[in-house]
Amino acid sequence: MSEKLTNSAGYLARLFINSRLTLLFVLGLTLFGVLALLLTPREENPQIVVPGVVVSIALPGASVEEVEGLLVIPLEGILSEMSDVKHTYAVSEYGRGSVQVEFDVGVPQETALIRVYDKVQQNTHRLPPGAGLPGVLPVVVDDVPVVAVTLSSAEYNDYALKRIADRMAVRLRSLPDVSVVSVVGGRDRELRVEFDPERMQAFGISMDQGLALLAASNLAGVVGTAVDNGVRSQVYVDGQLRSIADVRRLVVGRHQDRPIYLEDIADVVDGPQQERSHLTRFSLGPAHPDYQGGAYREVSAVTLAIAKKRGTNAVRVADQVLDRVARMQQRMAPREVRFDVTRNDGEKADKAVNRLVIQLGISLLSVSLVLAIFLGLREAAIVTLLVPLAFFATLIVDYFVGISINRVTLFGLILSIGMLVDAGIVVVENIHRHFNESPDSD
Repeated sequence: MSEKLTNSAGYLARLFINSRLTLLFVLGLTLFGVLALLLTPREENPQIVVPGVVVSIALPGASVEEVEGLLVIPLEGILSEMSDVKHTYAVSEYGRGSVQVEFDVGVPQETALIRVYDKVQQNTHRLPPGAGLPGVLPVVVDDVPVVAVTLSSAEYNDYALKRIADRMAVRLRSLPDVSVVSVVGGRDRELRVEFDPERMQAFGISMDQGLALLAASNLAGVVGTAVDNGVRSQVYVDGQLRSIADVRRLVVGRHQDRPIYLEDIADVVDGPQQERSHLTRFSLGPAHPDYQGGAYREVSAVTLAIAKKRGTNAVRVADQVLDRVARMQQRMAPREVRFDVTRNDGEKADKAVNRLVIQLGISLLSVSLVLAIFLGLREAAIVTLLVPLAFFATLIVDYFVGISINRVTLFGLILSIGMLVDAGIVVVENIHRHFNESPDSD
């Protein structure tokens, strides 16, 4: 032990053994580590950038089979020609098709988006006649909802529930850490014009005339300029249809020197869509405390799905969202509408971090007890301080680098507990042995 320590580990050890700054360093590391544990964003999934792009094109009036044969398969072949493409996924719907392109990890998202856009624009001549303009959008992992709230009711249909959810979604989008709010399920509102052939024939108006006049009337824009006292002004015509009353009082022609309104030749209905593309239902399972033996099964439902902004704390976002939903529930929703939180990644992330802290404390107590029995209190105290200080140092670095606490980082921290404890025991036991062999050494 009298041999001079010359390597870096020995130099650091000698520097801290007799330094008065050691205690201050430990206290500072503990303080900033606790702050980092509280301030580091917590989320269920890591922020992994998987470069992907979705290309969607409309083909009005085409069946699913026609969309697949004329649009989706050729488009998928065009996009597969690019390099660094890992997978392509295609979806065919009535009147619309989309292809999602997934690139190899490491390709920048912006580069992938530009390459797909250029590729589509270079091959627009290969699209079928009547196809709409291609829409190219990036696939953003952060758009995955962290909170989902389901509105259900046995008294209200999905159309009424969706109108409630749409009003709530507008207010949720004003939260600072919320990125995307979507309403899943329910039928949209539509103003439906049902022409009556007999009344149209009586007024001498054909179906084509009615459709053309209806389309031409719902327009707004600048139609010219006017000069008044040397001042030139633009003339703007606002002819947009804003209410059901505007649609009903739309003039479609003249008969016997009086105007013919749309309501004279057609029934104008304000209500939900008649055609359904999907159906959303909600029911409680036997494990739920409000389950009443099947009395609350298969009711209409819509879901509010809320995603957070990149780098924000999922726990804080979930708390803000649920707090605002609870306040809006009292003011905007009838009592017959039930609210259930069907997804809460913030709660999961918070429980996972708290569970890690508890497991860390249990492991430290167990190791300290064993070391205190077999080596002594001083050696046990060294290992007891080693593990949390190493964790605090890691959390401080994660906070400043911008790494969140998620399932992957938690797995790494849990895995390192055993390594830190083993390393601490080996080092302390070795020091203990050397001191026992040479009790008079420096």
